[in-house]
Amino acid sequence: MRLVPFHYAGTNDPIVYINPEHVVAVRAFTSSTHIYVSVLGKDASPSYYPVRETLEEAVLLLTASLSGAC
Repeated sequence: MRLVPFHYAGTNDPIVYINPEHVVAVRAFTSSTHIYVSVLGKDASPSYYPVRETLEEAVLLLTASLSGAC
C-alpha cells in the first residue's frame, strides 16, 4: 500500500496520508481541493479530504504514486 502525504486544509494544517487506490475523484474549489475516496461517510454521503494542494498537484502526486514514480 502506497500512501501519499497531503496538507489537510484545516486550521492546524496537519499532514493527511491518502491511499491513491481508494481515490474515486478529485475536485478543485476556491480555497482547497477535495479528494474523494471510495469509503462512504456516516450518513452514506461521499467521503472526501480537503487539501491545500492545487488540483494539478494532487492529480500528479496521486498518479505518480500509482505508476511507481514516487
